[in-house]
Amino acid sequence: MTFPSRLPPHDLARLVIDAAEQAGAEGYWTGAHPIHDDAVRHMVRFLGLLLAGDDDLAASEIEVYGRVFEAVSGHRPGVDELRAAAMESVELASDPDGLHAFLMETPAYLASVLEMDRERGTRNGDQVVTALSGLGLAILTADGHATPEEDSIITTHLNHLRGELDRLGVTATEV
Repeated sequence: MTFPSRLPPHDLARLVIDAAEQAGAEGYWTGAHPIHDDAVRHMVRFLGLLLAGDDDLAASEIEVYGRVFEAVSGHRPGVDELRAAAMESVELASDPDGLHAFLMETPAYLASVLEMDRERGTRNGDQVVTALSGLGLAILTADGHATPEEDSIITTHLNHLRGELDRLGVTATEV
């Protein structure tokens, strides 16, 4: 068995998208727009917050971010487009209430995956949260250092998502 946290960023991103699309195909998505778009939007915002959290967009971070974009969209954006996407997250970071709301919110696509897990006894949501953790760590370590703000962002959001897994009783069993 390959553990999600040991996969490269592009595979982690695909794991998140695949789980979301499965929930959508199984009828657990009720959103007005495609579930794929919701999952991509969440990943881009989460990783953008980590990428721009130290006010420095290192080439190594942009490279990881680009691989994620390519995995979820099928095309590799240019550096300027990647920087622009990351900077959109900086706007969120400058609004403490908006940032708190994002970090403490369960994205709609993940709620659909968790509902599917709860009803079917699967563990896709746990894999999604583990994949998001791996993606976050890939961004944090890409430039060789992490700021306390970046650590706080990843810790707060992932702890919230893990709490949702526990609350719904869909946490993976220990291996």
